[in-house]
Amino acid sequence: MTDGELPVRLHGTHLGELVGAETGRSGRGGSVVLRWSRDAEERWGLNSPVLSRSLRVGFSSPDLTDSFFGALLPEGRHLERLAAETKSTTTDLLGLLTRIGADLAGALQIGDPREAREPQLLTTEQIDQLLAGASGFLVGGGGSALPGFQRKLTLTRADGRWLRGNGTLPSTHILKPVAMEDRATVDSEHFTLTIAREIGLSPFETWVEQIGERAVLVVERYDRRRRDSGFERLHQEDAGQAIGLPWGGNEKFEQNDARASLASVAALLDPQRTVFAPGRPDTEKLLRYTTLNVASGNTDAHAKNFSLLHDHDGATTLAPFYDAAPLALAYGATQSLSMRVNGRWSQPDITRADLVAEAVSWGLAETRAAAVVDDTLARIVEATRVVPAHPSISAHIPGYIREQAKNLAAGKAARISSPIPLMAQKHIGTPQPR
Repeated sequence: MTDGELPVRLHGTHLGELVGAETGRSGRGGSVVLRWSRDAEERWGLNSPVLSRSLRVGFSSPDLTDSFFGALLPEGRHLERLAAETKSTTTDLLGLLTRIGADLAGALQIGDPREAREPQLLTTEQIDQLLAGASGFLVGGGGSALPGFQRKLTLTRADGRWLRGNGTLPSTHILKPVAMEDRATVDSEHFTLTIAREIGLSPFETWVEQIGERAVLVVERYDRRRRDSGFERLHQEDAGQAIGLPWGGNEKFEQNDARASLASVAALLDPQRTVFAPGRPDTEKLLRYTTLNVASGNTDAHAKNFSLLHDHDGATTLAPFYDAAPLALAYGATQSLSMRVNGRWSQPDITRADLVAEAVSWGLAETRAAAVVDDTLARIVEATRVVPAHPSISAHIPGYIREQAKNLAAGKAARISSPIPLMAQKHIGTPQPR
């Protein structure tokens, strides 16, 4: 490796080097290109999607390289903060990834492994200090990063203790802190994700705990797996990367880029389908995700909130359901979906027929799509009755999701008709059994 180059590794294989390139069609400065290694070409072959469905082995493109690697970074003000802390710029991918490329989403590792240090066992006070500045990254000693606008921190949990992996241990959990007065926001996300787990759409665990003066949503990472020998990284990419959307802007929303649609996500799924294996399990799962997003009022389901898991040979499956909350219920919140359903933007106006029609546009048979929607709605209704809800949300969130799911199942629009604002009511629906 020489100055201005960063080695990239995946599944123990040297993929190549990230090197500077001329500015791509996006017009952004600081563009890079991946110079593929012979090792990658020999192991996986030219055009393999083992890294990305858009950036394939042997294919060089500054725009697609920017899209894939830029999407590994935090967004918005957190990216600006990272640039300031690393004395770089928000468009300098090489400079930014040099400092935080050791522990990224998926199995990719970027940079020289000599940056790594011994893991550090953290005290509660140290965790509290890290949460105070949580911006989706940790700099130094094999730093780490997660994409997104939300405040978050990645740490490793082993034997009930929190560690800073420092590039030696992969992070295993994501911590999302809020002030205690905002606890309902993380309780709402935890409740929605627990429903997803209850109905079989998410295998990972979540919980909310107080650390210092903050309520913290803790999310087990689905792209990590515990082995007897330690933690294994599982490679993944979000749909924005797989489609090749530009990074750093708002193209992850369909209103800003028509490619950021449910149909585009569906087109990525079940690529191994043949006449001998004609089923479409991941496409049906995407329909279940969409049904839960509509029923729960999760209006922020954009292209980066759907992901693919890659195996060691490049075959892909739809990643678990993640990053969801009843955002449409909040005072003054948008009720416009990030991705249209059957051409409709308004979440309260979506119907069962819209969900079925959207799935039919992906190629699912109408009878099968209807069966999947009906089964998912029935499971959601039951889950809202059995999943525990914290007192901060118990009066509104379970009933909101349950009543919207029941409306959809009855063929109505999702909206709950009421002359009184929903959050001003004592209860939405009947209280949960205790």
